[in-house]
Amino acid sequence: MKFIHVSDLHLDSKIDGIPTDKSRIRREEIVNTFERLVAYASNNQVHAIIIAGDMFDTSRVTIKTRERVIGTVKKYSNIDFLYVAGNHDEINFLSQIEEFPENLIIFSDNWQSIDYGDCVVSGINLTNLNQKIIYDTLILDKSKVNIVAIHGQVAGYNCSDKAEIISLPKLKDKNIDYLALGHIHSYSRGVLDERGEYVYSGCLDGRGFDELGDKGFVLLEYKDQKLQSQFIKFSSRNLYEIEYDVSDKTSFYELCDFIEQDLLKKIDANSLVKVVLKGKHKTDFYIDKFSLATKLNNLFFFAKVYDKTELEVNLSDYEFDKSVRGEFVRAVWESELDSQEKNKIIMCGLSALKGEEI
Repeated sequence: MKFIHVSDLHLDSKIDGIPTDKSRIRREEIVNTFERLVAYASNNQVHAIIIAGDMFDTSRVTIKTRERVIGTVKKYSNIDFLYVAGNHDEINFLSQIEEFPENLIIFSDNWQSIDYGDCVVSGINLTNLNQKIIYDTLILDKSKVNIVAIHGQVAGYNCSDKAEIISLPKLKDKNIDYLALGHIHSYSRGVLDERGEYVYSGCLDGRGFDELGDKGFVLLEYKDQKLQSQFIKFSSRNLYEIEYDVSDKTSFYELCDFIEQDLLKKIDANSLVKVVLKGKHKTDFYIDKFSLATKLNNLFFFAKVYDKTELEVNLSDYEFDKSVRGEFVRAVWESELDSQEKNKIIMCGLSALKGEEI
């Protein structure tokens, strides 16, 4: 008996921070990843796919995406799709479906259980109205292997999105073997009690640089009277944020060459990468973010560069400099601006005085 636990697909989600053409490609790839997931389930004899919330991002689901999702569900009628609503989901998009697939089961605001022999999957849509009473109303058979699906934020997690709070202590000793959670976009797991564990599968495919690293789903298998789980990497592309210290580099050319070679060793060409430059540099070390980003975008699917370096200014070099450059540096440094603003202004000013593009 096999199950898949997946969550936070955010199909049709708006993808910010990358060019429009590549954003369109990513939106298509994310829907395609869902279709690949279902094909994987079919090829591996998975009985049910548990979707622990946020299949979509808003109620504004395009007709094309809705038809692809429902078409996929209908195509694989041998697989049950067990759907728990998330804080971004709008179930009303389903009302526009003329023929509702029998294998798509939408959990309600009350506990509902689906029996798979020795295994039982129970789920509920967590709301502001029922979040205080769900613990007392959850009744599970001790002799069964119990998988429970909820979408929400475990108390103690830091997350900006609004989501209902889940109390793990109140779910202890409830005969739960596997608590399938959705909402947190990174894979994580922990011990629930002596019997069970809680798991966030994370999002299926990363959309932005707040969703870094490996993404995928959890494969559950009940075999030899034991429930086993493993994380399966499955995203179409990975996103990375990598920092580089410029302090030991003598020139921008040296820096670019080092970053290019290092990234090619670390990540695949189809990746999205955010390069963050840190450290201190001299005034004659000019950082051209545009040039570096252009080079990297020729090597990877998408790259962006952030300059968080600090300018190392030695005032003694300008103390007796009677040129415009010296007057400018001294005037800025003696101002009431904070050090970060001073550094930026000095760097821009010196570059302008050299005739370089700012």
